[in-house]
Amino acid sequence: MNRKYTMSFNKDYLHRASCVARAILDPPQVSLKLGTNLKVSNIQEGKDVYFECSVRANPWIHELGWQFEEQDLSTNTSAGVIISNQSLVLQKVRKGFRGKFTCSGSNSQGIGISNEIFLKVKYAPFCKPGQKSVYGVAKHEPVDVSCELEADPDDVTVHWLFNSSYKRSDKVSFSADRTRSEATYTPESDEDYGKLLCWGANDIGIQSNPCVFTIVPAGPPDPLRNCSLLNKTEELVSLQCLEGYNGGMLQQFVLEVYSAEGNTLQANISSQAPSFLVDELPSGTALRLVIYATNPKGRSSPVVMSASTLRPAEKLTRKGLGHISII
Repeated sequence: MNRKYTMSFNKDYLHRASCVARAILDPPQVSLKLGTNLKVSNIQEGKDVYFECSVRANPWIHELGWQFEEQDLSTNTSAGVIISNQSLVLQKVRKGFRGKFTCSGSNSQGIGISNEIFLKVKYAPFCKPGQKSVYGVAKHEPVDVSCELEADPDDVTVHWLFNSSYKRSDKVSFSADRTRSEATYTPESDEDYGKLLCWGANDIGIQSNPCVFTIVPAGPPDPLRNCSLLNKTEELVSLQCLEGYNGGMLQQFVLEVYSAEGNTLQANISSQAPSFLVDELPSGTALRLVIYATNPKGRSSPVVMSASTLRPAEKLTRKGLGHISII
C-alpha cells in the first residue's frame, strides 16, 4: 500500500514539474555547425558549403537570421546564397565568403546569437591588385619586374612567359618565394618589347588569368597638352595641363615662372600632377610660364605660356588664357 502511494506521489510531482518547466520563458539558445562531412579547415573555392542552425526556445522563435561578418544575409540565388528554414547553403563558394558566420533567433524574450564559425576558403592564385603593370626600359638595359599573387595555401609554383607579336619564350630568369616572384628581363632588340606573363599554381588549382606586365621602350616623356590658366590674382596664378605619354617611366612635372621683362626666374615648382599654383608673385607683372615633364631618361619639349598678375586696382580674381607655343 505504501508502494502505491509513493508511485502516485512521484507521478504527480513529475507532472507538476513538467508544467512548471513548460511555463519557463527564455530567449532562444542558438548553435551553429557545418553540414555533415564538411571540415572548416578544408573548404575549397567552387565547392558547395552548408550550415545548420539549431534552436531551443520557449516561446518558439518568430525570426531566424543569418550573418556574415556581422552583416545580415538573405537569399541571393545569383550569388549562390540560399536560405531555407534553419539551413544556409553557399553554392560554389567564393573566396569573398572567407570570414565569420553566425545565426540568430528572436522571440518575445529576446535574441539569441550562435557561436561563430570562421570559414577559411582555400583558393587558387590570382594577381594581387594595384601592381605596377608597365615598365619602360632601354635596349641592353636589365629591368626587374615584380609579380605578387594571392593564394591559399600560399605554397605556390610560379611560371613566367614572354609574349609579343614577334616571339614567345618561357626562358625568363626569375626568383620566387611562395606568392612573390621577380623576373629580370633585358630587351636586346625591337622584338624583345612586349608582355611578360606571370601566373601560379597551388594545391587548389592553376591561376585562371595571368598577371600581365608590358615592357615598352624607355625615353623622355612627351610634352604636356591643353595647358590653361585657371585663375590669377595680384600675387597668384594657377594652371592645369593634361599629361602626355610618360616615356615608359614614372614622370613628374615642372613649372618655371619668369618675368617677361628681364627674364628673371620668379618660381620653380615640381609636382607629381600636371597642375600648379604659384603665389607670392609681384603684382601687375607680365610673366612667361615654362612647363615640361621629366623622367630618368630626360625631359619633354616645353610648353610656353604668357600670363600676368593683376594690378591692385583690378578685380582680385579673373580667369584668362595665355598664348601657348611648343619650342
